[in-house]
Amino acid sequence: MKIWTYANQKLYVLGIKIAEVKIKSRGAYFNIFGLPIYHLKFISTMSKFLSSNQFDARKYDKLIAKKVDGIHVKSFNQKPKNVAFLATMLYDSGGHTKCIRDLTKSMKSIYTQKLFLTRKSKPLKILDELNSFIEVQDFNIGFSIKDSIRNIVNQIIAFQPKVVFGYIHPDDFIGASVLAVLKKLNIKILFFDHASHYPTLGMSFADLILEGMPSTEKLTWEKRGFKNTKIVGLQSLQKGETKYYSHQELKELKNQIGVSSENLITMSGGSSYKFFDKETSPYLEMIKRLLLKEPNLTHIWMTELQPLQKIIFDKILDDKNLKKRVIILPFQKEFDKYFQLADVFIDSFPVSAALTQIDLMRNRVASVVKINREVPHFSFHEYQMPNYPYMFEKESDMERAILELLHDKQKRDDIIEKNYNFWLTNYESDIFRDKIINIIEEKI
Repeated sequence: MKIWTYANQKLYVLGIKIAEVKIKSRGAYFNIFGLPIYHLKFISTMSKFLSSNQFDARKYDKLIAKKVDGIHVKSFNQKPKNVAFLATMLYDSGGHTKCIRDLTKSMKSIYTQKLFLTRKSKPLKILDELNSFIEVQDFNIGFSIKDSIRNIVNQIIAFQPKVVFGYIHPDDFIGASVLAVLKKLNIKILFFDHASHYPTLGMSFADLILEGMPSTEKLTWEKRGFKNTKIVGLQSLQKGETKYYSHQELKELKNQIGVSSENLITMSGGSSYKFFDKETSPYLEMIKRLLLKEPNLTHIWMTELQPLQKIIFDKILDDKNLKKRVIILPFQKEFDKYFQLADVFIDSFPVSAALTQIDLMRNRVASVVKINREVPHFSFHEYQMPNYPYMFEKESDMERAILELLHDKQKRDDIIEKNYNFWLTNYESDIFRDKIINIIEEKI
């Protein structure tokens, strides 16, 4: 065991946490044995951004640019086939991790790529896969923030990239600071708006902001204050990469998770916050009504509930016979097989799911989608085909459509085929890759 380690702004001596940077509502402090010793002014200012809930983050980006103004780095010769990616951290499941994996995998034979992470990563299964086609380097943020930023910038410069793709977390002021320094060096910065429903640091330093759909672009124009945008959509797998499981394999999985082979299945999945609205859940209220209307229905819910959410779940599903027909499963890294169990997949709301909807098209699963007009940046219905017949504003219309699809296999098959063809022409890996290559090479 090392005598001391400093990782992610925590100091350990002989494995015992001695000191850390602690961010609270009153500001950020360097704590020793839990006691605030030193007030960290810059981090405190950035912490205000977390609670502001305002999409226009330009004033915080200006503070970041001022903070790094004294960091001087030399210009360098760019290598035309080197492409860098800057992210905060990775997860074994998570939208931006999947985006990075799919894009870098699709471009591995075209560019030399390297991924830089502003936070030290825990051991992850996804890293084994990524390391087969892209080098990954992560960093500890040390006692000196400026030195940490300078170190990351110097490592990126040493790689000599032509382009840097930004996939940083919305509140990653270290990543935003790195982009602010790189901006001085005439490196093209392409910023993926992967957290489009959150205020985000660092967009001020982008040459181009890559958007998923028209409504996210509109939000960036009107609320973030930037018009250097381009709609590129999202990337999925290559045609032929998806395994379609046999009836027998799916029957065995049904039995494994405790669902009768004769039962109809609805399914939803995603981060738990997407299904709750403060201390209520209109989503669960709708699931309850569906279970009451269709006695042969089992609902599979892939999520991980927080304690308060579990209380809300127990309150709404107060009938034990109904509750046992809702099977809650943890996130599944290999989710395709589970998705293919569903007769109908129900979109999360009030916060929708973007990549999930595209994966359903690819997996040939019928889905019913919620349109959130009240909070448009929570709604990702625009990833569907134009005039998609199974997306609705009202929950009553969703219920009707779900029951209709459950009992009409021909309608399910028809929409599945249309969705799959839409996926082939809009989201298949090579289609998206070619858009990005054209942007890198400035062909569009």
